[in-house]
Amino acid sequence: MNEEPINRASLEKLSFSDLVQLADEYGVDVPEDLDRRFLIAELLELSEESNNKEDEMIIATDVDNQQPLVLNGNFNETQVSCVLRNPAWLFVFWNLNDNDLARINDNPACSLKLRICSYENPGDAKPDEAFEVQTPSQSQEQYVLLPTGKKYIKVELICVTGSTGEVIAFSPVISIPQGAAMVNEMQPGREEPLSPVIELSGMKELIVEQYRNHRHSFS
Repeated sequence: MNEEPINRASLEKLSFSDLVQLADEYGVDVPEDLDRRFLIAELLELSEESNNKEDEMIIATDVDNQQPLVLNGNFNETQVSCVLRNPAWLFVFWNLNDNDLARINDNPACSLKLRICSYENPGDAKPDEAFEVQTPSQSQEQYVLLPTGKKYIKVELICVTGSTGEVIAFSPVISIPQGAAMVNEMQPGREEPLSPVIELSGMKELIVEQYRNHRHSFS
C-alpha cells in the first residue's frame, strides 16, 4: 500500500471524483454541485476530528491495482467562494493563480482584503452596504460575522496596493435565510407577547441559552 497523509496539498492533487470517494469513506454525502474548495475544507476538518481518535489518518492506494490513481495538478485560477455555516457566520475561501500569487508575494505593499456586499435584491447592480475584512497572512480561508437583517450577500476578493484596490474575483450572490420577525427581534430581558403554544415550546429558555453561548450573533 502507498500511504499519503491527508493535508491540503495532497487533497488539491485529487480529482473531484476521488474527493467524493474519500468523503464517502467518512460517511458524507456530497452534492454534485458542491464547490471543490469547500469539499477540501470539509475533508480537512473531518480528518482533524478523526486524528483526535487515531494516531495517523492516511490516504491509501493499492499498488496492485492495474489502474493506478493519477494525481491532477492544482487549478491555476483566481476565485473566491462562500457558504453559510449558519445565518450569523459566513465561511469564505479563495485561491490565487500563479500571476496573482507572484504579484502579492513580490510586493510587500500588496495584500488581500474581502469586501462583504449586502443586497436587498439578488439582481441589484450596487450593494446597499459593504464592509471590508483584512485576510490573514498566508491563509486561503476566513470566517466572517454577518450583520443582522441582510437578505443577499456577495464577496469580492480585492488586491490592495497602497491606496488602490482591484477586485480580482467575486463570489455568486447567496441568500441569507430569513426568520420570523418576532423571533429575530427577541432578546433576553425584553418582554415579548407569546402565544401559549410558543410559551410551551420553551422559546424563552432557548433564546437565553443561545445568548449565553452565541452572544456575538445578537445585534
